[in-house]
Amino acid sequence: MNKLFPLLLFCVSVLIAGTAAFFSVKGIGLLFAGSFLPVVIMASSLEIGKLFAVSFLYRKWKEIPITLKLYLSSAVVLLIAITSLGIFGFLSDAYQESKNKVTYFESKIQLIESQNQSIQQQISTQTNQQKSQESTTETSADRFKQIYDDYVMQQNKTMSLLIDKRQQMDDELNTLRESSGGLFSNKAKKIEQLTQQQVTDRADIEQQIKQIKSNIQSEYNKFLSKIDTQVDNQQNTIDLDPLYQQIDNNNQQILSLKSDMKNTDIGSFKFIAESFGMQVDDAVKWFIIMIVVVFDPLAMCLIIGYNMYVIKTNRTQVITKSIIPTVHRK
Repeated sequence: MNKLFPLLLFCVSVLIAGTAAFFSVKGIGLLFAGSFLPVVIMASSLEIGKLFAVSFLYRKWKEIPITLKLYLSSAVVLLIAITSLGIFGFLSDAYQESKNKVTYFESKIQLIESQNQSIQQQISTQTNQQKSQESTTETSADRFKQIYDDYVMQQNKTMSLLIDKRQQMDDELNTLRESSGGLFSNKAKKIEQLTQQQVTDRADIEQQIKQIKSNIQSEYNKFLSKIDTQVDNQQNTIDLDPLYQQIDNNNQQILSLKSDMKNTDIGSFKFIAESFGMQVDDAVKWFIIMIVVVFDPLAMCLIIGYNMYVIKTNRTQVITKSIIPTVHRK
């Protein structure tokens, strides 16, 4: 067991140091994405150099000059800080990506719910029209005008909701563009991702606005036709089944989006944040800080512990050999 322990100690320390180096190198590489491979090679070399510098300082502390001690000690502390910042940047970027997904899912759900409200308004309006047509075969011009005005008001309200939703998307994109971006964030990439995510939603909004305007014009034509010709009730019967089917399809899509949102990693942090009365971003930030504080420093301490164990073992073996006399055969 005494021989196995130093090997296990070495493996654990290298594993933790290697994992910390991976996260740090990836985080620094994201910061300088334009020269990703050279930056990765540079950061990897510094991580390896840090391990050897720690071992060298411990083994030769009494032998090396004070200037070299100061430089190597400062370099090790600075490299630990760089590694910790790289880890923080990598984890922060990963969290931001998950947060963007949740934000996209929430905005998509809101848009679909507003579509359902618009469809319900259409059903209500068209149902009222159909009941009015069934109740009498002749409707006065004032009654038809009232129905038309109500319909236009409801359609304009729906169009206003869509325009507000489009403005929210514009504000979200402008906010991201005007943000500082942080030390390790990839602002251009996030702007491109958000723009791509909004393409479909924007196209849907423009199509719905165009359809609403077309519906208003169509309703106006119906109004004129009713005034001029007093169309028969059977000719004006409206089929509501497609609208109900569209609502059902939208509800299924909302359930699917909520399921995708639950599969993200933010759900657990929401519970933690609520338990401590914090915002989710603050809870994640402090969690990442706790990881950073113990990650690379723990690896360096284990490297020192391994050197202590090896040096102590070597000294014990030397002392034992010097004490036990050599037996000469006659």
